[in-house]
Amino acid sequence: MSKFWIVCLLLCSFTAVAADSSKEAKVVELMDLMNMNALIDNMYAQMEPMLQNVSKELDIKPSEQPLFDQYYKDVVAIMKADFSWEKMQPGMIDLYSRQFSEQEIDDMLAFYKTETGQAVLKKMPQLMQASMQLSQTLMQSAMPKMQARVKQLSNELAKARQAQ
Repeated sequence: MSKFWIVCLLLCSFTAVAADSSKEAKVVELMDLMNMNALIDNMYAQMEPMLQNVSKELDIKPSEQPLFDQYYKDVVAIMKADFSWEKMQPGMIDLYSRQFSEQEIDDMLAFYKTETGQAVLKKMPQLMQASMQLSQTLMQSAMPKMQARVKQLSNELAKARQAQ
């Protein structure tokens, strides 16, 4: 009788592994369909304006430009080495596999294979960039208020500590 349970246990674990590999294959297909590796390349392109802002914030003078250019090259090289799709893909597969059921992944595959799904994928990088710019604009207007509130808290804490 115990052999029966061992065989059942082995079959169940084999079925679970097969289901996981099927789901993983679907996640890989989804990521390919979503062209995620190109999204990573797009991330590098979006870094350039941010790094140019660093140049402005640091008030880089023409004589300092070669030093800044080397900094820029080094940062891009670090990003490409440490945030490459090859390094990110296993983690992304794991994240998608944990977050979405196999049915949800099937549904996403079906959607992204449609004309509308492809339009969403094509427009998503621009949408994300515009939403980041919107967030930065809103953050700039909120920052002085938050800084004032932090200063107020600091003053109130100082008073409370002196009273003790």
